[in-house]
Amino acid sequence: MVSHFHRITCSAILLLVLCYAQLLSAELYNVGDRGWVPDYDYPRWINGRAFAIGDTLRFLYSKPHNVAEVNEGAAQLCDGSNPIFFSQNYETYVHLNQPGDHFFISTAPGDCQNGMNLRITVAPWTNALPH
Repeated sequence: MVSHFHRITCSAILLLVLCYAQLLSAELYNVGDRGWVPDYDYPRWINGRAFAIGDTLRFLYSKPHNVAEVNEGAAQLCDGSNPIFFSQNYETYVHLNQPGDHFFISTAPGDCQNGMNLRITVAPWTNALPH
């Protein structure tokens, strides 16, 4: 009985350590490095970055720009009429808590067409360690 209890306790502790390690390995990414602006090469900015669950995107921008998370079709059409998420507070934090592809645009007139269109892929939690 003690042996079984000991195994359960050790397993629980290991799980907690792994969860804590994931939190410590989470990254904060400043989108575009200098800000969320038009006429910037976001595909190049993404190159070499590995996004994982627990990471955070920080969008810094000025008026009239904004951040909208949209589905893939809306991103391709630069259509922000039905966003998953929308913010225009000039400093927006997006916590990545779902694996898969995520699409972000600015819905201000002409912004998306002028490069404010970002696609990232978030790795599943199990693939994020080590980060």
